[in-house]
Amino acid sequence: MLTGRTNLRPLSAAVAGRVGTLAAAPVAAYLALFHGFAAAAAAALICFALVAWKRPDVALLMVLGLVPVIAAINPGGTVLKAVLGAVGVLLFRMVLSGFRLRPDLVLVLLMALAVTVSCLMPAASTLPAQRSWTSWALLLVGFGLLTASILAPPDPRRIAQVVAGSGTGAAGYVLVRGEYASDRLIGLGLNPNYLGVVLALSLVAAVGLTRFSRSWSWLVPAVVCAHALLLTRSRGALATAAVGLACVLIASRPLRHKVLIALAITAAAVVLPDTLDSVEGHLMGDRTPIELTVNTEVRKQAALLAVRVALDHPLRGIGYAVFPEYARTSPAPGVFINTHNDYLRLAAESGMVTLALLVALLWLGLARRYSAERVVLQALCLAYAVGLLFANALTDLVISTPFWISLGCLLAQARRRKANPPPLFRTT
Repeated sequence: MLTGRTNLRPLSAAVAGRVGTLAAAPVAAYLALFHGFAAAAAAALICFALVAWKRPDVALLMVLGLVPVIAAINPGGTVLKAVLGAVGVLLFRMVLSGFRLRPDLVLVLLMALAVTVSCLMPAASTLPAQRSWTSWALLLVGFGLLTASILAPPDPRRIAQVVAGSGTGAAGYVLVRGEYASDRLIGLGLNPNYLGVVLALSLVAAVGLTRFSRSWSWLVPAVVCAHALLLTRSRGALATAAVGLACVLIASRPLRHKVLIALAITAAAVVLPDTLDSVEGHLMGDRTPIELTVNTEVRKQAALLAVRVALDHPLRGIGYAVFPEYARTSPAPGVFINTHNDYLRLAAESGMVTLALLVALLWLGLARRYSAERVVLQALCLAYAVGLLFANALTDLVISTPFWISLGCLLAQARRRKANPPPLFRTT
């Protein structure tokens, strides 16, 4: 009869996670080789779930870095399916662990409810013959990423590094492939304007890391992203990058320096119009003045129509994702076109209340003083907020994922009330 005590103990969660990951790796390789991308993605999701169960903040960084990779390998709906599964795992993990509703989370839930109501009960008299629910699902996935980031915020420095690194990889990929449409760089399943926003955010992150981490090596990714950004010849993306870079470069500067910089830019615009026009012509490449004028006029008509629709339907709009068809049947613009402005899209399709909720979230996350490592995230969110004036980017996860995660990290930090704001720079 054995009377001694055994030394066997149950595996810890960390050890179980490592064992599970090692066991899933050969399975994923087998599925990728013999059963296609979808089966490999399912196996990867299992590995992701093991990581997310222990470290949801690390899992968010994985999502942030892998979205451009997924878009490059298999652009289209696969990005939605992969991120949807990841967000589902993260939120399920957080619901089980328990959390308390806070004002920012309430705003997110109200936005999700408002968009859903407008999508399910549209007020527009003219609807597409076959409605697509993809835009609505993509926006809800974005809200899920935002919620997960508020509840389990990743390290802000890691967020900036992943955005800069993944964006540089995407820039190198599209440059090597060399796909162009009307002499404008495209790739990752994105048109030049949307690809330009991705590159602009990565450029802002790389420059921010160069300044605040005092590491000049980040200038290399910045140069790669800037080169690819110029090849997209997107005016909106250039404005997005300019705002983000300005936020990074003037942060913590004395007020007089900020005023001098603003005056210098204004003076250059007044005194050197010919020089600025030639610079714009160089950046726009083969885009003729007639083409730019026509694009601007059509977008202006769509924007005016969106304003009228928002004023006529201020509570729940005409229905999410139905504006293009509404514009096609209207006297002006009379073509199938979106608003090219996500603030106007929310107001027209989901109502002014939904727009007010988004603005409130942006105010809570951006209108604060942050430490140096979070200034980069603040610049990313501000640049993206400006980019929404020129594109409907909220429903494209390749573009919006850095924004949702960065804003969630800022909102999580804003909840921690402190008597004194953190310094922008550490003194020695």
